[in-house]
Amino acid sequence: MKEFHESIFELIAKIEPNPIVRSEKLIAVFGVGKRSVINRTKGHTVLRVDEIQKLMVTFNFSWIDLAKLNGEAYFDSSLYEYVRLTKENFFHEIPRYVRLYRDLMEEMLKMDNPWIKIICSDVPMFHIMKFEHLTYFKFYMYYHHKFDKTLTFEKFRERLKLLCLDLSFETIAIAYASIKSVEIWDRKAFEELLLLIKECNDYGKFEHVASLRVLMEEANLLARYLQKCVKSAHKGDREKVNFYEYGSILRDGFVVYGNGQRPFKLSQKEFMLQSFLTSDAVLLADFDDSFATLKGRSDDLIKTSVRSQRSFRKHFRWLFKMYKKCIFH
Repeated sequence: MKEFHESIFELIAKIEPNPIVRSEKLIAVFGVGKRSVINRTKGHTVLRVDEIQKLMVTFNFSWIDLAKLNGEAYFDSSLYEYVRLTKENFFHEIPRYVRLYRDLMEEMLKMDNPWIKIICSDVPMFHIMKFEHLTYFKFYMYYHHKFDKTLTFEKFRERLKLLCLDLSFETIAIAYASIKSVEIWDRKAFEELLLLIKECNDYGKFEHVASLRVLMEEANLLARYLQKCVKSAHKGDREKVNFYEYGSILRDGFVVYGNGQRPFKLSQKEFMLQSFLTSDAVLLADFDDSFATLKGRSDDLIKTSVRSQRSFRKHFRWLFKMYKKCIFH
C-alpha cells in the first residue's frame, strides 16, 4: 500500500501533468518555498488536514478519488455514498445530495437509540436548515467559491428554489432535533457564517439590501436558538444536545452517526458543504476515537462553571451584534 503522501501527489500529478504549473500551484497552496513543497511531496513534512483540503479544492479531487487510486484491494465503493458536484451538474445533482442526508435522518428516526456526534468547525447544516434563506446562502457559498464568482445570491437562490428542496431541508432539521446529539464547538464556528455574509456584502454579491437583511434576521434567530440550546441542553422542545467547548480552533469537521453502542456511519467534510458518507469500519473506529479525544480536551458546558456556560452561550448574540454593526454601519 502506498504512503498517504505518495497517493496524494500521484493523483495531483495525474490531474495536472505539467510539472511547472503543478509546482506553481503547490507553492501557492502551501504558501512556502519550493524546498518546503519538495519536503511535503517526499513525506518529510507531514501534511496538515487544512492543507489537504486546500489541495482538494485547487486540484478538484476527493477522499474517494484517493481511495480509488490505491486500488480495490482496500477500497470497497459499496461502503461509500458520494455525490460529485461540478459546475455543470450542480443544479441537477444537488437534490440527490440532499436526499442522501434526508434518507439517513429518516432512517435514524426508526432506530431504537440513535445518536449523532459532531465536530463543529462551522455551524452544522442540521441547525442552519431550520432557516430557509441561510440554507440557500450556505449552498450559494459553496457554488460561489468552487464554480462561479460572478453569480449573485439572488440569481442563485432563484435557481435553487426551482428544485423545491425546502421540504427536504425542513425534514432534515426536524429529524436532527429529534435525535440526541453531542456537539463540540469552538468560538470561531458561528463567526464563520457571519463573516461569509459580511464578505458577500462587501464584494457586492447581493443585488438588494432586503436579501442581506433577511439573512441577518435569520442569523439573529439562529444565534438565539443556539443560545437556548446551550442553556437548556435540548434542541427546542425536542431531544437532548450536549455542547462542549474546545479551547482552540477546530479545523476539520465531521459527523459520526450511531445507534445504541455502535457507530454505523461517518460524514466527512471535504470543502464547505461537500462531504461523503461511509460505513467503512476502519474509518468509523478512527473518527469515533478522534471524537472521544477531542471531547476529552473540551469543556462540558453542562458541568462547567455557570460563568463559563454563560460566556459561551452569550457569544452567539455578541458576535451577531458586532457583525450587524459592521455590516449596517
